[in-house]
Amino acid sequence: MEKKNNNVLYSEKVNGNNKVYFLDLKQAENDANYLVITQSKSVGEDKYERKRMILFENEVEQLGAALSRILINFTKRAERDEERIAKIREEYPNAFHAWTKEDEMLLTSLFNEGKSIEVLSVALQRQAGGIKARLEKLGLAEKEKTVA
Repeated sequence: MEKKNNNVLYSEKVNGNNKVYFLDLKQAENDANYLVITQSKSVGEDKYERKRMILFENEVEQLGAALSRILINFTKRAERDEERIAKIREEYPNAFHAWTKEDEMLLTSLFNEGKSIEVLSVALQRQAGGIKARLEKLGLAEKEKTVA
């Protein structure tokens, strides 16, 4: 690979939601390789905030090994979450699904009729925690506290 003027041997760019990460493998004057990770975040029109981290060869190897372990656990955790959600949906088929306008209208109507959280949970096929969270989002949670 040809060495560039700015001592960058190889680069990768990773786009996040509102951040961009630049990973640059560089070579020092003593021919030692090091990694520069730069996080760039937009903080206004044409203004960016940058954070930089420099890792030397032995640190890159340690970081790589740690990232591999994290990725394995990340995947396992996602699988466990999917299994947990599937089990919950056996009892509450709408759990973790997005609320529709119709769901919200039914929830509001039944809540205003004085129905309990348990009744709302059965009617909407959602967990009690999901019902309470939606009531709060709809601004009805305060009414629930005064009714209870």
